[in-house]
Amino acid sequence: MRIDWTGKIEENFYALGHPSVPVYLLDGPRPALFDAGFTGLAAVYIEEIKKVLGKRSPSFLFLTHAHWDHIGSAGIFKKVWPGMVIAASPETAKILSRPRVVDTIISLNRDALDALHHWGVSNIHCDPFIPFGVERIISPRNPISLDFHTSVIGIPSQGHTRDFTVYWIPEKKVLIASEAVGCDDIPEFIVDYDNYVKGIKAFMNLDIHVLCTGHQLVVTGRDVKRYLKRARETAENFRRCVEKQLRKGETVEGIADYVKQKEWDRRPLPKQPLLAYVMNTKGRIRTLKKRWDGESTP
Repeated sequence: MRIDWTGKIEENFYALGHPSVPVYLLDGPRPALFDAGFTGLAAVYIEEIKKVLGKRSPSFLFLTHAHWDHIGSAGIFKKVWPGMVIAASPETAKILSRPRVVDTIISLNRDALDALHHWGVSNIHCDPFIPFGVERIISPRNPISLDFHTSVIGIPSQGHTRDFTVYWIPEKKVLIASEAVGCDDIPEFIVDYDNYVKGIKAFMNLDIHVLCTGHQLVVTGRDVKRYLKRARETAENFRRCVEKQLRKGETVEGIADYVKQKEWDRRPLPKQPLLAYVMNTKGRIRTLKKRWDGESTP
């Protein structure tokens, strides 16, 4: 099944907030949140999390990476639930300690308020992003136990970003993959094409029942393998398209505009804010150009 709405996905597991920027919640003795979306959606997330947990607090917030649209409400969550532990990779922790990075995160979340108005969101949180620290470092060698029957394993996946972590919950057969598996026909390798494709191939060997992407879509059951196969093919097709343009002598900016017309312009709302989309797309193209330059050098 392909689920493009928020709510209960299966027993004790939820996609909450807005379908385009969901926060995932695994309920249990030690409830866990995965990612923190936009700052402007903080009130929506908190309301829906409280509907599930009542007066209970999340025990953990697991972050996949330090991009503005996946950490936007983390500091606000920490104010609401001060006992919640924020966990992420060591690279994410380092990135979030840089003042210039924090300034960019603040700016992009502020700019996203216009997108939320266009999406028709009524309960918009207009206060700025609150900086926060990572309190627990994720290591693939040290799974985090949520109860006697449930653990969270962080798997490094350096394709979308250098700090990226995918979360595997083996007992539930749930993979919180976010952009490590693309976003429904848009490949999302910004820093490493080969690692991105390698990661998708590795995920295909897991017995995944619920696959959680970063935006707009949760895939379950038999559709998981189909989605992963399509994600791999989409990445390969995108690479071939960019390489064709590079052979013609096109610049990164020219190729980005060409790709935007095919990917972003034709998409209906809601969709990624334009500035963030252009930044990511140029990153994808630069990554492929470096790869292509290396392969084409005698």
